[in-house]
Amino acid sequence: MSFHVLVIGGGIGGLTLAQGLRRSGVSVALYERDRAKDDRLQGYRIHITPKGCAALHECLPAELYDRFVATSGKPNTTLGFYDAHLKELLVIGEENAPEHYIDSFKSVSRISLREVLLSGLDDVVAYGKTFTRYEPLPGGRVRAHFEDGTHADGDLLVAADGANSRVRRQFLPNAARLDTGALSVSAKVPLDDETRRLLPRQLFAGSGFLFGPQGKTVFMAAHEFRSRSSLARDQRPGLLMDNTADYVMWNIVSTWGRLGDREKLERMSGAELQQVAFAATEGWAPQLRELIARSDLDSLSIFPLKTSTPVKGWESGNVTLIGDAIHNMPPTAGVGANTAILDARLLTRNLVEHVNGRMSLTEAVGGYEAEMREYAFKAVALAMRNLKMGVSANPAQRAFTKTLFRFFNAVPPIRRSMAAAMMK
Repeated sequence: MSFHVLVIGGGIGGLTLAQGLRRSGVSVALYERDRAKDDRLQGYRIHITPKGCAALHECLPAELYDRFVATSGKPNTTLGFYDAHLKELLVIGEENAPEHYIDSFKSVSRISLREVLLSGLDDVVAYGKTFTRYEPLPGGRVRAHFEDGTHADGDLLVAADGANSRVRRQFLPNAARLDTGALSVSAKVPLDDETRRLLPRQLFAGSGFLFGPQGKTVFMAAHEFRSRSSLARDQRPGLLMDNTADYVMWNIVSTWGRLGDREKLERMSGAELQQVAFAATEGWAPQLRELIARSDLDSLSIFPLKTSTPVKGWESGNVTLIGDAIHNMPPTAGVGANTAILDARLLTRNLVEHVNGRMSLTEAVGGYEAEMREYAFKAVALAMRNLKMGVSANPAQRAFTKTLFRFFNAVPPIRRSMAAAMMK
């Protein structure tokens, strides 16, 4: 049976899907608007869950999954919660927990992961292809049109073109993407002996949150490489694009009004954003303030946090969506990339069933979409719940949260139960 899949967009979800289909013997072509494979280098870490690792293991050839593990950072096995003075509220997980090949958390550079996912796809990925629209063709096929005047035909079109998906705008024009009113100011700090002494030991085995006053929360995580990427540092100067140096990442999450005027914030330089970070954390732990002072100014960035709303079932056919194209979410649950990877695995499985004659295309795509909507919008809801808790300015609510965390921290069975839930 001849069956060909068109994937629009070369982010994590689209590339994982292309790898999964290629490994399964399903014909696939991926169309990426970037003009070269290194146009989209992004230097921050991604937190891959055990479920995400299992999905990557299923979609990638064995040697590529090996490379993914080898290029990941030291494992994340804990999650900590602190007050603004870095006093411990709750720590779950074990600092010295054994790392498993699949069933454990991984911290991976976006650059390294992109290198892995692009490997072996030279004849699959077409660069410089900006999607404009699609049209149905006779016989149940579909045609994708690109800005350069070219087109491509296939049996299924998959939107993996991110939060601003053009495919979604045509296919599901009522699928809303909403501004949450919140933002993240983020930076990377070189991890050396001086920086290391500023952080709780727990942060070198996981990540942590600091709950401050006035609806401000800080997220921190260390990323320590175990091996080096093929990209040389001098190709991309500055810590933001460095794929060789160990670092600490910090993010201040709050609402626009609390950090300043939105239009001004979005135009600020790294040095100006650093001053915003200082102002936002005035009176917080001196260790945090020193960490901000040590930030690589070129890495200081501002990110508006947006989300999607649950979409009711639609008529399934030869166009579908994965990842941020359908379930964009703020990063406050740490599962956005993982959910896109799960999408890729599930859709790959169903399309293999179709190619093998065990499902019609409508059944394969419809079954994927129904299951995806169930788990993906639960993830969106979790991310939004965490965001609302993080930016809540209600003093009583924040005090209650801290008290609750201290109680959990004092009861080992509860901490073990929370650690087990984190692994799921």
